[in-house]
Amino acid sequence: MGKTFKELANIIFNGIIPKLENNDGLVIFVENRAKFERWLQVELCGILSHHFPTVIPEKDKIDIVLEEKNDDVVNDWAIELKTVNTSYGFNEVENKTRPITQNVKGIIEDIKKLRSTNYTNKAVLFVVFPVTHNYKEWKEIHLNKIIGELNGNIIHKEFKFKNGVPGVIYFGLVT
Repeated sequence: MGKTFKELANIIFNGIIPKLENNDGLVIFVENRAKFERWLQVELCGILSHHFPTVIPEKDKIDIVLEEKNDDVVNDWAIELKTVNTSYGFNEVENKTRPITQNVKGIIEDIKKLRSTNYTNKAVLFVVFPVTHNYKEWKEIHLNKIIGELNGNIIHKEFKFKNGVPGVIYFGLVT
Protein backbone atom coordinates (compact mmCIF):
# COMPACT_ATOMS: atom_id res chain seq x y z
CA MET A 1 0.00 0.00 0.00
CA GLY A 2 1.24 3.48 -0.84
CA LYS A 3 1.79 6.48 1.35
CA THR A 4 -1.26 8.23 2.76
CA PHE A 5 -1.89 11.95 2.50
CA LYS A 6 -0.82 12.49 6.13
CA GLU A 7 2.30 10.33 5.74
CA LEU A 8 3.31 12.27 2.64
CA ALA A 9 2.61 15.60 4.39
CA ASN A 10 4.89 14.56 7.27
CA ILE A 11 7.68 13.54 4.87
CA ILE A 12 7.40 16.85 3.03
CA PHE A 13 7.10 19.09 6.10
CA ASN A 14 9.91 17.33 7.99
CA GLY A 15 12.18 17.60 4.96
CA ILE A 16 11.44 21.04 3.57
CA ILE A 17 10.81 23.20 6.64
CA PRO A 18 14.44 23.02 7.86
CA LYS A 19 15.53 24.03 4.35
CA LEU A 20 13.07 26.95 4.30
CA GLU A 21 14.27 28.06 7.75
CA ASN A 22 18.02 27.86 7.10
CA ASN A 23 18.66 28.88 3.50
CA ASP A 24 20.61 32.13 3.07
CA GLY A 25 19.50 32.51 -0.55
CA LEU A 26 15.83 32.34 0.37
CA VAL A 27 16.30 35.29 2.71
CA ILE A 28 17.13 37.42 -0.34
CA PHE A 29 14.02 36.17 -2.17
CA VAL A 30 11.80 36.75 0.87
CA GLU A 31 13.16 40.26 1.54
CA ASN A 32 12.32 41.13 -2.06
CA ARG A 33 9.00 39.23 -2.10
CA ALA A 34 10.28 37.10 -4.99
CA LYS A 35 8.92 33.66 -5.80
CA PHE A 36 11.08 30.55 -5.45
CA GLU A 37 8.92 27.80 -6.95
CA ARG A 38 11.68 26.08 -8.94
CA TRP A 39 13.98 25.96 -5.90
CA LEU A 40 11.09 24.36 -3.98
CA GLN A 41 10.59 21.81 -6.77
CA VAL A 42 14.27 20.82 -6.80
CA GLU A 43 14.46 20.50 -3.01
CA LEU A 44 11.24 18.48 -2.82
CA CYS A 45 12.42 16.09 -5.53
CA GLY A 46 15.56 15.47 -3.49
CA ILE A 47 13.57 14.87 -0.29
CA LEU A 48 10.99 12.64 -1.95
CA SER A 49 13.64 10.56 -3.74
CA HIS A 50 14.49 9.05 -0.33
CA HIS A 51 10.90 7.81 0.08
CA PHE A 52 9.70 6.95 -3.42
CA PRO A 53 11.40 4.75 -6.00
CA THR A 54 10.32 7.05 -8.83
CA VAL A 55 10.22 10.86 -8.67
CA ILE A 56 9.57 12.68 -11.95
CA PRO A 57 9.54 16.46 -12.36
CA GLU A 58 7.42 18.04 -15.08
CA LYS A 59 5.58 14.85 -16.12
CA ASP A 60 2.32 15.53 -17.98
CA LYS A 61 2.74 19.23 -17.09
CA ILE A 62 2.58 18.31 -13.38
CA ASP A 63 5.32 19.77 -11.15
CA ILE A 64 6.17 16.48 -9.39
CA VAL A 65 4.90 12.95 -9.97
CA LEU A 66 5.71 10.17 -7.49
CA GLU A 67 5.29 6.49 -8.28
CA GLU A 68 5.34 3.36 -6.10
CA LYS A 69 4.62 -0.19 -7.26
CA ASN A 70 3.48 -2.97 -4.92
CA ASP A 71 2.46 -6.30 -6.45
CA ASP A 72 1.95 -4.65 -9.84
CA VAL A 73 -0.39 -2.06 -8.32
CA VAL A 74 0.79 1.47 -9.08
CA ASN A 75 0.16 4.06 -6.41
CA ASP A 76 1.06 7.49 -7.68
CA TRP A 77 0.89 11.09 -6.55
CA ALA A 78 0.62 14.18 -8.74
CA ILE A 79 1.67 17.33 -6.89
CA GLU A 80 1.42 20.93 -8.08
CA LEU A 81 3.55 23.60 -6.37
CA LYS A 82 3.14 27.32 -5.83
CA THR A 83 4.81 30.07 -3.86
CA VAL A 84 2.51 32.90 -2.83
CA ASN A 85 4.23 36.21 -2.14
CA THR A 86 1.86 38.51 -0.25
CA SER A 87 1.73 42.28 0.08
CA TYR A 88 1.22 42.18 3.85
CA GLY A 89 3.53 44.49 5.79
CA PHE A 90 6.51 43.07 7.68
CA ASN A 91 9.55 45.04 8.83
CA GLU A 92 12.17 42.72 7.33
CA VAL A 93 10.53 42.76 3.89
CA GLU A 94 10.50 45.43 1.19
CA ASN A 95 7.06 46.96 0.72
CA LYS A 96 5.75 45.84 -2.66
CA THR A 97 2.35 45.21 -4.15
CA ARG A 98 1.85 41.56 -5.03
CA PRO A 99 -1.07 39.91 -6.88
CA ILE A 100 -2.31 37.67 -4.06
CA THR A 101 -5.67 37.19 -5.78
CA GLN A 102 -3.88 35.95 -8.94
CA ASN A 103 -1.69 33.62 -6.86
CA VAL A 104 -4.78 32.11 -5.22
CA LYS A 105 -6.48 31.82 -8.61
CA GLY A 106 -3.41 29.89 -9.84
CA ILE A 107 -3.70 27.42 -6.94
CA ILE A 108 -7.39 26.88 -7.67
CA GLU A 109 -6.61 26.36 -11.37
CA ASP A 110 -4.01 23.74 -10.36
CA ILE A 111 -6.62 21.97 -8.21
CA LYS A 112 -9.04 21.87 -11.14
CA LYS A 113 -6.29 20.68 -13.50
CA LEU A 114 -5.34 17.87 -11.11
CA ARG A 115 -8.96 16.75 -10.85
CA SER A 116 -8.98 16.17 -14.60
CA THR A 117 -5.98 13.79 -14.46
CA ASN A 118 -5.96 10.02 -13.98
CA TYR A 119 -3.44 9.97 -11.14
CA THR A 120 -4.44 7.91 -8.10
CA ASN A 121 -3.65 10.70 -5.64
CA LYS A 122 -3.45 14.44 -6.23
CA ALA A 123 -2.29 17.31 -4.05
CA VAL A 124 -1.25 20.94 -4.07
CA LEU A 125 1.60 22.29 -2.00
CA PHE A 126 2.09 26.01 -1.55
CA VAL A 127 4.28 28.25 0.56
CA VAL A 128 2.86 31.63 1.54
CA PHE A 129 5.04 34.51 2.77
CA PRO A 130 5.25 36.86 4.55
CA VAL A 131 2.23 35.78 6.59
CA THR A 132 1.03 33.72 9.52
CA HIS A 133 -1.77 31.17 9.21
CA ASN A 134 -4.18 33.26 11.29
CA TYR A 135 -3.48 36.59 9.58
CA LYS A 136 -7.08 37.78 9.18
CA GLU A 137 -6.96 39.14 5.62
CA TRP A 138 -5.09 36.07 4.28
CA LYS A 139 -7.33 33.56 6.03
CA GLU A 140 -10.73 35.16 5.47
CA ILE A 141 -10.29 36.49 1.95
CA HIS A 142 -7.88 34.09 0.25
CA LEU A 143 -7.23 30.87 2.16
CA ASN A 144 -10.93 30.15 2.64
CA LYS A 145 -11.37 30.04 -1.16
CA ILE A 146 -8.69 27.36 -1.42
CA ILE A 147 -10.04 25.42 1.57
CA GLY A 148 -13.48 25.44 -0.03
CA GLU A 149 -12.08 24.12 -3.30
CA LEU A 150 -10.29 21.33 -1.39
CA ASN A 151 -13.37 20.48 0.72
CA GLY A 152 -11.31 21.20 3.84
CA ASN A 153 -8.62 18.59 3.07
CA ILE A 154 -5.62 20.74 3.96
CA ILE A 155 -2.76 20.60 6.46
CA HIS A 156 -0.42 23.46 7.32
CA LYS A 157 2.70 24.27 9.31
CA GLU A 158 4.03 27.69 10.21
CA PHE A 159 7.76 28.43 10.09
CA LYS A 160 10.16 31.36 9.98
CA PHE A 161 12.77 32.05 7.36
CA LYS A 162 16.33 32.61 8.58
CA ASN A 163 15.69 36.36 8.89
CA GLY A 164 12.62 35.80 11.10
CA VAL A 165 10.00 36.48 8.43
CA PRO A 166 6.97 34.22 8.94
CA GLY A 167 5.67 31.82 6.36
CA VAL A 168 3.20 28.97 6.12
CA ILE A 169 3.42 25.78 4.09
CA TYR A 170 0.12 24.18 3.06
CA PHE A 171 -0.52 20.71 1.65
CA GLY A 172 -3.98 20.09 0.25
CA LEU A 173 -5.53 16.83 -0.90
CA VAL A 174 -7.40 17.13 -4.18
CA THR A 175 -10.48 14.89 -4.36
